[in-house]
Amino acid sequence: MIQVRIKPGVEDRIRGFFPWVYRPEIISYSKQPKKGDLVVVRDYSGRFLGYGYINPSTNISIRIVSFNKEEPIGEELIRKRLKDALDYRKRLSLDSNAYRLVHSEGDFLPGLIVDVYGEYAVVEFTTYGMRSFKDWVVKALVELLKPKGIYERVSDYVATIEGVEDKGGILYGDVPEEVTIWEHDLKFLVLVPRGQKTGFFLDQRRARRLIRNFVKPGDECLDLFCHTGGFALNMKRAGAKKVTAVDLSEEALKVGKKNASLNQMSDVEWLEANAFDFLRKMHAEGRRFDLVVIDPPSFAKNKASVPSALRGYKELFFRGLHVTKPGGYLVVYSCSFHIRREHLLQTLLEASKDVKRQVRIVGESIQDLDHPWMLQTPNTLYLKGIYAEVL
Repeated sequence: MIQVRIKPGVEDRIRGFFPWVYRPEIISYSKQPKKGDLVVVRDYSGRFLGYGYINPSTNISIRIVSFNKEEPIGEELIRKRLKDALDYRKRLSLDSNAYRLVHSEGDFLPGLIVDVYGEYAVVEFTTYGMRSFKDWVVKALVELLKPKGIYERVSDYVATIEGVEDKGGILYGDVPEEVTIWEHDLKFLVLVPRGQKTGFFLDQRRARRLIRNFVKPGDECLDLFCHTGGFALNMKRAGAKKVTAVDLSEEALKVGKKNASLNQMSDVEWLEANAFDFLRKMHAEGRRFDLVVIDPPSFAKNKASVPSALRGYKELFFRGLHVTKPGGYLVVYSCSFHIRREHLLQTLLEASKDVKRQVRIVGESIQDLDHPWMLQTPNTLYLKGIYAEVL
């Protein structure tokens, strides 16, 4: 196994269980590594720090999988981590047959995402090194889950940054184009090969349930960036008179309509539109809603894009406050680690001053319990939501 030594001072962070080693922090290799090679990470004096895998061409060069000298990386360790992850999910009361089984660093398997949709599993290897363990992962999943099928998704990021050339596809059994899942008292269709992320936003399960607390019978609600209608259908189930669901994706809206039919729901208006343009139009027309939900995609992929992302949020909040009725609620989310809770609150405060509306914060949320995050790796806490009463 390749021995890697790191610069003095870096070892304190790693001994505190931080699982990443950045390329500039590496001093030497025992031999030149290739992407996906297993490595032993040592401090400047040669003392053991951890076992990991390496991609020398990426900024985060090493991901540490084990900090225990007696626990090297191998098939047995991968299976144990997957079993531990499953045992944890079994203890949760998620009220759904769909859940995240593995949340990368949050389950001590950096570079691996596994989502379960009923009798099927969808995996995403977000690093080249973790993908080299694919056979071990699939074997363990088949043994632990006994699924009908396992499907691999490969994101553009992984293909470009990590250098993965494979396009993914079925890894085991058979996987249909559409899978029906249930969550609380609703059913949803999941497009396994073509849907966003691994097919469904499982991290917002708790938020979708929470949103019902802000709906009164007879309310008119707005769901911006609605995707396939997760919030929209929960609003409707809570007693909303009418829900307007807006998204730029024609395919997502088609699935949303199918989801409404699946749950015998009417009075949901599905509109293909740019959310910014739609809000400007509603503002200009003086249209107002009792509840407005804004759940955009990640505006900040990196730290450098934060200022422009915050300008986008400011515009959304400004227009959103204008179209929320007095006594109504504006709910906003960010799924980017780089957009912090404080960013959202400060931007909402600035927008409220511009609009001259008083705002009371009545709740907050983060990703659901099947998306655990590590205190030592703050990037694993990425989703946050703010629930504001607009007076």
